Amino acid sequence: MSEGSGGEGAADTKLSDQAAATRGSRDGLARLNVLAAIRHGDILGSILLTVAVMAIIVVAFGGNPWTVAKTIINNSLAEEIFLGQTIMTAAILILTGLAAAIPFTARLWNIGGEGQMFAGAVVAVTLGIMLPEGTAHGLFVLILIVGAAAGGALWGSVPGVLKAYFGINEIVTSLMLNFLAFFAANYVVTVAWPEIYAQLQSQEIHDNAHFPDFWASAKVDISVFIALAAALAAWVLITRTSLGFSIRSVGANPRAARLAGVRTRLVTVSSFLTAGAAGGLAGAVTVGGIHHDLALDLWISNYGYVGIAVALLARLNPIAVLPAAFIFSTLRVGSNSLQAAAGISSSFGEVLIATFVIMLMVTGAIRFRYAQH
Repeated sequence: MSEGSGGEGAADTKLSDQAAATRGSRDGLARLNVLAAIRHGDILGSILLTVAVMAIIVVAFGGNPWTVAKTIINNSLAEEIFLGQTIMTAAILILTGLAAAIPFTARLWNIGGEGQMFAGAVVAVTLGIMLPEGTAHGLFVLILIVGAAAGGALWGSVPGVLKAYFGINEIVTSLMLNFLAFFAANYVVTVAWPEIYAQLQSQEIHDNAHFPDFWASAKVDISVFIALAAALAAWVLITRTSLGFSIRSVGANPRAARLAGVRTRLVTVSSFLTAGAAGGLAGAVTVGGIHHDLALDLWISNYGYVGIAVALLARLNPIAVLPAAFIFSTLRVGSNSLQAAAGISSSFGEVLIATFVIMLMVTGAIRFRYAQH
């Protein structure tokens, strides 16, 4: 009798274990499905949360959310000249977005896109003024582009080398180098080649150094192709090369990558070099393509810092940086006339971008917490 009871008990235990395993599998599958939904929905959720928060703020200040939205769209996309401004601003943000996305992929935090852009701009304006005016147009533009990229890469390599060989925090060094780059730009503007008829800007570069127009009536030049080529090159680097595999490996698990023989120092320096080159190209676009000089008010444009937001929205994907940059460019350019049209400060676009980044981090944190449990 006891043997029969023992056999029945064992059978019951086995059945209960199988049932528990089945429930566990279902729960695990359900959790993965929910997690996948959160992963794909956190950007949409961030957008919806941002729209809701901004609508509340606009109403609180006596504005009309619909008027604000319509003004932003009309002043960034509806007219040819506005669309041109949006495209050119997007070109800069693509490049500064890449300057953040590439090292971020390796869990290296480049906050120095602003300084790398200024370093490239300093080199570009120096070459644009010092080289002989009779230099062939195509050659002049090529020298300016390559020189700016090299200047940005050199500037970007500093935090990379300090991180790789001395263990110095790259956030601090890349951030501090932003201010040093601004001082270098200040020297160019106020001492080396000041414009005597205007304050806080340099002399204009030679006409042969101006980037050729692509869409003249909208004031769009080859800067857009420079940005597109840089994004494509970054995508190939990250997804199709051994260095890109090493960058992704370090980003996924630095310790495991090191144990597997990945040269982490090389990854660190290379990531910052590449990021700096992208930032330097942004400087070339501002000098050779948009302004044709170096103005210190470029500092308040915060292109380098907005590039971080672009990289986050793009999930560090170099191709996704393109639409992300265009979205933020639309917000920036479209917000310029809000004061007159809707009684809202023209800095509303910056507030929108900042709010979106915060909401993106919140939804990302929710996803991470759910994954942990």
